[in-house]
Amino acid sequence: MQLINMEIDRIIIHQVYRRDQDGNKKEPLQSQEYTRFDSNAMEEFKSRVRDALGDGSKAVQMQIFDQGVGDLSSLVDNTISQDDESFAVSSYDFAKKLTDAQQRKSIPGGILVIFTGKQGHLKKRFLGIIKAEIHSAYEKQEDPETKEISLKFVEEVLLTPGTRLYKTAAFFEKDGSGDPVEDLNDKWAVMVSDYQISQADGKAAAQYFYSDFLGCGYPETSARTTKKFYEAASSFIDQMEVSSERKNDLYNALTTYLKVDTSSTITPSEFAAAYFGVDDQDSFNSYMEEVGLPTSSFTKDNEHIESKLKFRKVSFSKNVKISAPSEVFKNYIDIESIEGDPDESGAPQVWTKVIVKDRITQQE
Repeated sequence: MQLINMEIDRIIIHQVYRRDQDGNKKEPLQSQEYTRFDSNAMEEFKSRVRDALGDGSKAVQMQIFDQGVGDLSSLVDNTISQDDESFAVSSYDFAKKLTDAQQRKSIPGGILVIFTGKQGHLKKRFLGIIKAEIHSAYEKQEDPETKEISLKFVEEVLLTPGTRLYKTAAFFEKDGSGDPVEDLNDKWAVMVSDYQISQADGKAAAQYFYSDFLGCGYPETSARTTKKFYEAASSFIDQMEVSSERKNDLYNALTTYLKVDTSSTITPSEFAAAYFGVDDQDSFNSYMEEVGLPTSSFTKDNEHIESKLKFRKVSFSKNVKISAPSEVFKNYIDIESIEGDPDESGAPQVWTKVIVKDRITQQE
C-alpha cells in the first residue's frame, strides 16, 4: 500500500505484560497522556510505519473475520472519530484485548502504541497499532503524577535504528466507503506485518496477534492469487527474448521462490529484483500490474500449484518432452541453445542441446 501524504495526529501508549508462571494475566498499565514527538522524531516514526506497512514491506492484507460488538474491528470503527479525551480512554480497551489474546506464558510483554492519522490524496483516515516487544525487566518509564510515558524511553524502543522487535497493523479507510456498512471489510483495509516472523519460519504474523487480537485472517483467495502469479510469471519468462538456458534458469528460480523460499509472502517486485536485469524488472512489474496482481506483498498459498512445482517439464515442437522433479531438473539438466543446420532459406536453425548429468538406466 502506498502511504503518501501521511499525517499522524495522535499517539498514545499503554503497556502490556507477560503472563505469570501460573498463566494468570496481569492487567495492562494505562497511560493518561498522549505522546508528543518533535518534528524529527515524528518523521522517523512515520518512516517506521511506512517500512512496516507501505510499498516494498512484508505486510500482507488480511480480511476482517470477527466483527461483533466487542471485537477489535468494531472498536476501531467506533473510536477513530472520538475526540482526544474520549479516545485516550477508549484506547485502553486495545491493551486489554491484547492482554486477553496473549494466552501463552512465552509471549513477551511490551508497549502497545495506538495512533491515528490520515493518508493518501483523499486524506482517508487510518488507525495504527504497534506492539513493541521488550524484556520484562525493561519496562516503560512513567511519571507518577502525570502518568506520561518517558519520551526518551519511547524513542529508544521505537525509533532506534535496527530495532525491529515489533508487530504492526493498521486499519485504512477505503475510498467511497459508506457509514454504516454491514461488512467492515467494505470500509476498512487491514495491513499486518511482523518483523520477527515474516522472514523467519514461513508465517506472515503471529496467530495470537492477527487472529486472537485483531480478529483477522488470511484472504480466502490467497491460493488463487498465488496461482495467478505463477502463471503470469511463467508467461512473462516464456515471452522473453533470451536464450533457452536463461529461460531455464528463470523457471528454476520461479520454482525455488515459490516452493523452497520459507517466506509466507510473495512480492513481485522482490522476485524481479532478485532475478531480472534492470530493464526486465520494470517490464515484469508492469506486466504484473496489467494482469491485475497486487503491487504489494500478498500471502503465498501453493495449494493450486503443488503439482506444477513438483515437476519441471520442457516440450519441443516435434513432441519431444523432458520431465523431472524440480530439484533434479535444476541440478542435473543443462539446457543450451545452439546453431543448427540451415533451413530452406539458408538461415541457421535454433536447436537445443540438453545435457543430463546421469547415465541411462532404461529405454523403451
